Amino acid sequence: MATQFNQETSSKHEVKLAIYDLSQGMAGTLSAQFLGPNHAIDIIPHTGIIAYGYEYYFGQSGIEKADPSHFRSTRGLHPIDIHHLGETHVTQHEFEEWCRQHMTNGHYAPTSYDLFHRNCNNFSHHAATEALKLPKAVPEKILSVPHRVLATPMGDFI
Repeated sequence: MATQFNQETSSKHEVKLAIYDLSQGMAGTLSAQFLGPNHAIDIIPHTGIIAYGYEYYFGQSGIEKADPSHFRSTRGLHPIDIHHLGETHVTQHEFEEWCRQHMTNGHYAPTSYDLFHRNCNNFSHHAATEALKLPKAVPEKILSVPHRVLATPMGDFI
């Protein structure tokens, strides 16, 4: 009997990282005044994974997916950059199952969101490296923003 070719499991899927600035430019202008000149940040980053025609992101409602244009229009945000992370052989079903498991086990549940320790950028990084098995993920300069803010004198008050 001939082996059938399974298109979904053997095809590649492009994966991108959408990077937003939640401050819409204000962080670059004002952060030095609040955090000190040595601790200024350029953006307050939000990231999402774009794959399978959707944007996947983590917020106070847990892991969500939406059409990228719907996400952007309902929030009034547009990416400041989109990084090509690579191509994955992971199917949409496998990825969404990973997302469901991480919501169910509490890792990315609505109640586990923490602005400084478990946020959208952590989700995007884990989704890219663990679920989608990509070598590239969220740049360190984005992942380090919470630590940089908390390491400032103002960080003691947050």
